[in-house]
Amino acid sequence: MGKSGPEQSEQLLEHLSQQIGRWRLTLPAIVFLQVTRPLSFVASQALLLCQPLISAFYDAPQIAGYADLLADRANVDRLVARLEEDSHTHQGKE
Repeated sequence: MGKSGPEQSEQLLEHLSQQIGRWRLTLPAIVFLQVTRPLSFVASQALLLCQPLISAFYDAPQIAGYADLLADRANVDRLVARLEEDSHTHQGKE
C-alpha cells in the first residue's frame, strides 16, 4: 500500500513543520496547538468531515493522513516540540 503508520506520521510532521516555518507562523502555530490540544481529536474528525471541500486543494490521502495525525495528542505534542526546536534553530542563525 505505501508507508507504514509511524513513517508516514513522521513525514507528515516534517512536512507540516516546514510549511509552518515557510509561512513564518511558528509562534502562532505553537500557541494555537497548545490551546486547542484537548480538541485535537475533534479537529481530526472535522478535517475528515470537510475532506470533500479540502480535496480541491490537497490530495485526499494526505488529508486523511493529517486527520490520523491529529487524532493522537502525542503527535500534536511532537509537532509542537519540532516547531519549538525549529524556532530555536532559526533564532540562533539570526
